[in-house]
Amino acid sequence: MSTIKSGLLPETAQALNLLQALMVAHKQAIVAFSGGMDSSLLALAAQRYIPDGYQAILVDSEFMSANEMRIARAIVQKHSLKFKEISVSALDEPLVAANPPLRCYHCKKAIFKKILAEAQPGQTVCEGSVTDDNDDYRPGKKAIKELAITSPLLECGFSKAMVGEVLQYWGAANLIRPAQSCLATRIETDTPIDKAVLQQIEKAEELLRKNGLTYCRLRHHNNLARIEVAPDQIHRALDIIASLAQPLRSLGYQHVCIDAGGYQKGSMNRQTGQSS
Repeated sequence: MSTIKSGLLPETAQALNLLQALMVAHKQAIVAFSGGMDSSLLALAAQRYIPDGYQAILVDSEFMSANEMRIARAIVQKHSLKFKEISVSALDEPLVAANPPLRCYHCKKAIFKKILAEAQPGQTVCEGSVTDDNDDYRPGKKAIKELAITSPLLECGFSKAMVGEVLQYWGAANLIRPAQSCLATRIETDTPIDKAVLQQIEKAEELLRKNGLTYCRLRHHNNLARIEVAPDQIHRALDIIASLAQPLRSLGYQHVCIDAGGYQKGSMNRQTGQSS
């Protein structure tokens, strides 16, 4: 097995060597693929190291925006990934639709049970968590552990920065982009979720993106939209959102505000008493 050194920082090269050895040891793997940079790296690694023994699976659910699905499908096509798309109705699970603090746990469990059902004997199901995820409140990690889903990037010590470094090294810099999250993360805990609310949020964020706020979060508080952008974009966002007041009202938001604190990862987690 070749040693990977050139063009990478030593700790990244070491992590990549470990990943190569791990993927080869698995021989057969299903990669839970979302189109984010972490799962994209994992899928590309499987393609490189076990080209005849992997399949990427993309889950289409109510929580995945149409824009993210388009991006994921484009990645599959551009990089010629072995791929299958399956549908999961997360809202069919009452403990997901009710949106309790452990919603993510119940959602991950439902989704990964469906992915596991696609696995053949001897296939390992993998997902793309990295070390940065250890600092976030993620109840879904418990479901991943309970179902014996493996996390190769985390096991090999990959951080988000190291993922980006390897993607650049492999000529896939187009896959480096800000982390996304499911539409349910825009909704306050214990506020029931239905398709109409998810579509309302999705349409509003698409409107914001098309008008120049390429990376933002719209936090849904019933008829109030609290918009988070990078701190250095707040003044620019004020002008953009002022021009969109009427279209946002037509989507059901009678009040629109910009969070002066800027974008904060997992800001809705504060509703649960957990750190973001």
